[in-house]
Amino acid sequence: MKRKLSLFSALLMLHSAFAQIVPLGQPISTSLTDDFNPSVSGNGKTLLYEVIYRTSNKADVMISNQVNGVWSMPTVVAGVNTEIEQLTNGGYFINHNGNMILFHSSRYRGIGGTDIWYTEKNEAGVWSAPTNFAKPINSAGNEIDPSMSPDGKFLYFTLLSDKKTPAGLPCGKIMVSERISSNTWKAPVELPSPINTGCECGGKLLSDNKTFIFSSVREGGKGGFDFYKSTMNADGSFSTPVNFAFVNTPADDKYISIAAGGSMMYAAAPGKGKDERDIVRAKVPEDMQPEMVKLYQGKLKNAADEKSLVGQITVTDIATGKNMIYRTAADGSYSVPVLAKGNYDISVFAAAPGYTYHSFLLQETSPIKYEEKNIGFTLTPLTTGTEIELKNLTFNEISATDNASVLELNRAKLLLKLNPTLSFEVRAYTNEIVSDSVRHTAMDKEVVNPTDSSTTYSNDYTQDEAKYIYDYLVQGGIPASRISYKGMGLNEADKKKRYILVVK
Repeated sequence: MKRKLSLFSALLMLHSAFAQIVPLGQPISTSLTDDFNPSVSGNGKTLLYEVIYRTSNKADVMISNQVNGVWSMPTVVAGVNTEIEQLTNGGYFINHNGNMILFHSSRYRGIGGTDIWYTEKNEAGVWSAPTNFAKPINSAGNEIDPSMSPDGKFLYFTLLSDKKTPAGLPCGKIMVSERISSNTWKAPVELPSPINTGCECGGKLLSDNKTFIFSSVREGGKGGFDFYKSTMNADGSFSTPVNFAFVNTPADDKYISIAAGGSMMYAAAPGKGKDERDIVRAKVPEDMQPEMVKLYQGKLKNAADEKSLVGQITVTDIATGKNMIYRTAADGSYSVPVLAKGNYDISVFAAAPGYTYHSFLLQETSPIKYEEKNIGFTLTPLTTGTEIELKNLTFNEISATDNASVLELNRAKLLLKLNPTLSFEVRAYTNEIVSDSVRHTAMDKEVVNPTDSSTTYSNDYTQDEAKYIYDYLVQGGIPASRISYKGMGLNEADKKKRYILVVK
């Protein structure tokens, strides 16, 4: 009872301070269930949580989706819980895209002790049978409380130790493993100090891919497990953790979830009935929120038949060249957080060869704020005559040397490498052609009229630009036999500069 009263008191104080604590109420929380351990997807519109039926003490894992601000009737996620009460199941976490559930379980056919398992949603929206992460993630020890970074590249979990808290709860250390391929992972390593100090659990990387929240028993806390926030630096080190003082209690605080907007926290709190627990959401103070992002979401489709495509979206910081890769779900849906501060290059590729790609630049705008952008991408099958526009390519005279142009040229090179049986022609168009008897710049080309041998000077560099692209691709390892180039002169259609690859 102490835990519930303490948390209730903390939430009352939170309500007093921010006046924005909101019980989710029905259909999420009812008088027939205790509801706890909420986990939300990146956009905050899919909610996963655990229930215990008060009449039978049976446990289940529920999922609900928010449509127009209203939560749908929760449904049971089949297979992730077990009917055998002696087996451990818990730590349920839904990934950023909302298509994968991670959890820990001591169910049969594990590696040993409590293992990390997952289930994925297929194209039809059906959750798969749970799969063990196997070695090297799982071991003969006890792995609990898994989570995954928003881009799916890093898996975090807690490896339990023999140490106990004063209240008798097990301690552990937070581990991380890096994805090598779709189904293989590097050997897990312990997160460095100041994250691990001897008794930690529940680590989660938020949507800015920088803010790390976790629970810890350490000096300076309010008692038992407390929530802490730390920032991961570019070199992988972590800042000094800051106590979530606005919500921590003298009891054990272990499970919260924060969506991409960063301003809303989901937790469990005492309900109206005796010993009842319900799911609530509450405002996160600005100084405890993650860095602001813009959330791009939608579906990737085949332009020819409108069917879903599996693919990946790469976000590259133009200034530093650092990139992050996000994979779509089986139904082509994606959810990609991009930092609101800075300029970024975005590219979309299908997982299989044989398709065009899509690219665009995302530039910083003021004010810096959270936004959701719903955009569907379509990629066209590569057949004779298909055009791929090099949208982010600009020339300084006849050189393309800025970072965004290099990224675009490298994308074109990747496209050709992924489709080794196809040949392409590089075509360059310009927006305006000026011919004069006087040379205006050193770059102006001399043109001799074969009729009267008179000389004029032109700013038509399209042949040179097309050759520059050709040379870049050849120097990058593309056989010259697969490429040709042509300066097309004036773009009569819309009077814009344009650079394209055409399938021959």
